[in-house]
Amino acid sequence: MKIKNITSVESKAGFQEMLLEKFVQQNLPPKMPKQSKLSGMARFTQRYKEIEYCAAETPVTGTIEIFYAPGNREGLKRLSVPVTSRFIVFCIRNNDHDYKVSWSCSLS
Repeated sequence: MKIKNITSVESKAGFQEMLLEKFVQQNLPPKMPKQSKLSGMARFTQRYKEIEYCAAETPVTGTIEIFYAPGNREGLKRLSVPVTSRFIVFCIRNNDHDYKVSWSCSLS
């Protein structure tokens, strides 16, 4: 089936951010102090801050809703497509020393 005149696409697929953040908090090793590898670049390193981050993989299930205008008829039609994927999710440690989800992408 080929769909023409797509007006919008909505994702109804996702993962539970709070559960993922809790998983990351409980399963990461404690922070190890690192020595700077940028010797001789004092001014440069003063302007930038190291970001402490980690990544986790999580399953994602749900639907993708595709809305389209069929031919010459009035109104929109909707097509629901079931989705099963895996996402890689990056978490960044904030000032409270908690990891928060900051970015994710599909692996499929």
